[in-house]
Amino acid sequence: MVKRRVSLTHRKQRSVLTDMLPFEVPPTFSNRGYYRFLRDNSVEIEKGELRWICETTDLDHTMRLLFGIKATTVIAAEVVTEWGKQKTRRSVSIGKCQMTTIPFNFRVTHNLDGRTLSVVHPRNQVAVASFYATHSALIIYHTSVSEFSIRRPVSVSRYAYFKDKLHEERLDAVAGLEEDDREYEQLGSYFVYRKYRNIHRFFESYKYHRSEKKYDAMVQIDVSKCFDSIYTHSLPWAVLGKDQTKFSLEESKGTFGGRFDVLMQNLNHKETNGIVIGPEFSRIFAEIILQSVDAELITQLAERANLIHKIDYEIFRYVDDFFVFYNEDSAQLKIFETLQEILRSKKLSINTAKIKHYQKPIITEITIAKERISTLLNDEIDPVCKKEPLDALSEPPKQKLVCAINANRLITRYKAAIKEAGVNYGDLLNYTFAIAENKIEKLFKAYVASDKSDRDRKCLSSALLAIVEFAFFAYSASPKVNHTIRLCRMITTSVGFLQAQGLPYELKHLFFKYVHDNVMQQLEKNTMSVHREVESLYLLISLSQIGREYWLPVSVLLEHFLIKEEESTGNYIRPSGFMNHFSITILLSYIKDKVRYGKLKVFVEAHIIAKLDYMKVHCPNDAETLIMLLDLVVCPYISTTTKGIIGEIFGLTAESLASVQFANDYWFTAWGDKFDLGKELDAKRSREVY
Repeated sequence: MVKRRVSLTHRKQRSVLTDMLPFEVPPTFSNRGYYRFLRDNSVEIEKGELRWICETTDLDHTMRLLFGIKATTVIAAEVVTEWGKQKTRRSVSIGKCQMTTIPFNFRVTHNLDGRTLSVVHPRNQVAVASFYATHSALIIYHTSVSEFSIRRPVSVSRYAYFKDKLHEERLDAVAGLEEDDREYEQLGSYFVYRKYRNIHRFFESYKYHRSEKKYDAMVQIDVSKCFDSIYTHSLPWAVLGKDQTKFSLEESKGTFGGRFDVLMQNLNHKETNGIVIGPEFSRIFAEIILQSVDAELITQLAERANLIHKIDYEIFRYVDDFFVFYNEDSAQLKIFETLQEILRSKKLSINTAKIKHYQKPIITEITIAKERISTLLNDEIDPVCKKEPLDALSEPPKQKLVCAINANRLITRYKAAIKEAGVNYGDLLNYTFAIAENKIEKLFKAYVASDKSDRDRKCLSSALLAIVEFAFFAYSASPKVNHTIRLCRMITTSVGFLQAQGLPYELKHLFFKYVHDNVMQQLEKNTMSVHREVESLYLLISLSQIGREYWLPVSVLLEHFLIKEEESTGNYIRPSGFMNHFSITILLSYIKDKVRYGKLKVFVEAHIIAKLDYMKVHCPNDAETLIMLLDLVVCPYISTTTKGIIGEIFGLTAESLASVQFANDYWFTAWGDKFDLGKELDAKRSREVY
């Protein structure tokens, strides 16, 4: 299908939609509601002032809450003319806002020890958006100095591209208009990136093959815990020079590098060691520092070792992974030593445990495995619609769906391919699931083209069950967030198709029951823990799409969310401490107002009050606390009484609470009919980075 291009008008707030949140946040959570609030009220940070447009004082309570403005601070108002229209612009000095905040940190599965990702405070997101708008040209300039980098911003996005029918139906927006921010919902990033969206694209590229012809060997070098180790002052060092920055510390704060440094500290509780992980702007921050590493490396190798880039060696860097092609071992050793020295000067280091050496043929284990898996899945899953000729010449031939899949054989062959290639399941699941998604889409197209006889319907049902059985098997070996998203997308797409095609109940039930049983198995197997939380929340919300007869028993929810029932009183307690915002909102989205979960909802409301009461005292400028307040006071599933108590915790009167509720119908969590799982999972496609 031909790609459809939609023009994007440039708004300062647009990066709030694309570059602020980790990819791994739950599907109910996004910046869409917050972006709409910022856009509709022209909220921005400009010339040292926080500004917004409002003819009355109606937004003042909300803006004080959002930006930590004291009740005693006077908010200025002036009439301005914009595009020929008079408007009242309200403002306060940014110095009167509390911009030093604590990000909302959450853990996801990653290797052995998990990874901490961050949602930065809403007020800092506006500051980052303002920085982007002001300094986008400098960002592009400072990320273009390296010959090595193969993923870097090259321009501000001017278009969004859509290629499938689903997007065309959902994003039927007139180019350039923003009133209905549909055209923004699928944006991948604020900047256009060059050149490889995915590292595996590089392995299959002409550049890679050309380097293999030219050089005899390749070594892959990884920067150890890059984002956790980055010293924020390294950025002004990279831009201005280390000595100049150290001797002119105050002057450097007014420069591009100094401002970016201060910005990253403010949103991370003034921390200088390490930067937040997850948002795209963190990758840009790291890219500028690593570009300076690249530039120093190419200079020092030429001056000290007489090694010339693209003659004696060639280096490609994808984020924090270096791929070094070389002929002589002595050259490789010198490159390693010099790189280690330069990284050390930036307070970074090489992860020696992850160094991988390759001799000709220079092909990674993952590339080998991808080739085998591609062949395997194409052999085992091949849905087609065939013409079945009839004896009577006058009758047209029947269109018959053909797709026989042996799930057991498929799983066995898949395990063999993984084992023989010497890779882990997690290394290939994204690729495997991408093919599986494509096969499901092909199956649906073949079914639509068939005569849809009983035989075709049964064939569709059995083939779909076999693909999903294979998918759940592969997923169980590596239940990471990105794999969960792809699995949920397969489930949601399949559920929607079966419902739309009006299949008999018994055939739909076979699929729904299989999904229900496997999701329940995953929830029971992977009870909530520090490293496994978001993954199971995706599965839970996808399960809520298939009907009331598949609702989970209360006991399963209690066990998964680590809630226990006291024997003596029958009350629910959670000995392991407070649930985080994601768990609370997903649980509320699942139980809604269902009678069977009434007792659980009473516990959740009490739990919310206790958590916010504790957090407000200990972390007054904490991102999770404010996001919880904003999301829960507009939640349709909790009582008015609970909302009033939440307002009191934050010192809001009934009038100011009503003002906050009226300011936006939803902020970060999409409740009820504002949430469309299919659309949210589609939106994730454009934001997959690694």
